[in-house]
Amino acid sequence: MDLKNIFNVGYQGFPDGSVHFFSSRIIELTGYENEDFNNKSLNWVRDIMYQEDIPQATEALKAALKGDKTYSRSYRIRMKSGAEKWILELSQIMCNSEGKMDCVTGTLIDITDEKIREREEARIERLTGKYLLVALQDQQYGIPIVKIKEIIRMVPVTSIPNSPHYLRGLINLRGSTIPVVDLSLKLNLGSSEESGRACIVVVEITCKANIVTVGIVVDSVSEAVNIHGTEIEDALGSIIATDNGFLLGIAKIQEKPHILLDMDRFFSAEELLCVTA
Repeated sequence: MDLKNIFNVGYQGFPDGSVHFFSSRIIELTGYENEDFNNKSLNWVRDIMYQEDIPQATEALKAALKGDKTYSRSYRIRMKSGAEKWILELSQIMCNSEGKMDCVTGTLIDITDEKIREREEARIERLTGKYLLVALQDQQYGIPIVKIKEIIRMVPVTSIPNSPHYLRGLINLRGSTIPVVDLSLKLNLGSSEESGRACIVVVEITCKANIVTVGIVVDSVSEAVNIHGTEIEDALGSIIATDNGFLLGIAKIQEKPHILLDMDRFFSAEELLCVTA
């Protein structure tokens, strides 16, 4: 942790969410001037904190009131520029003679760099694993092995009237009826010509704590490979439409890019309901 971020960002906070800062260094932290807070034109809780983080931060305050009146909590703030920062707050509650909170004094620490490192380490751990490589329209894709139940040969499919264009229909798999999706059509790659190597990869998709079994048609299956998270690029947002949330990333295997698919996000909840209804 960079110690220069710790000192001289002391504050005094009040129950209404207003804050008085003792140093002009607050401009480095938020982009706002000291006076913006001291004259109450800005409210720390209402205007600066991420609203999603307020409930957890509030719980830390409540726990401190029941304990030794000291607490630490981390949350995100939005700078004047709109950029996100992570803050670690080390504070002490000051109470009046009746034991009620009068104000809070403390120090703010910029832990954004630490959070970025934590996020990257978590991403690498999440993506590291074995992937099955499948082919669609001469392009290689990777599916996490942990999501694959089995691979079966192509079998007759029972069509469903008025179903999504990518839903081929239903098959009976050892007494269980499962939907079969044309992966090429779902990815908007067009319909592929089936060859003798085409097969159905049966995957298990987790959606809202439920596990749904779905078959996906691919042109062929090649091999299973181990991929480390550091080998997977996570900068898809800048080159691919943002609605492709089911893409884990791109891995280079033998100098060729392979798109990795997140099966748990492959369908929206509405699509999954339509497919399995």
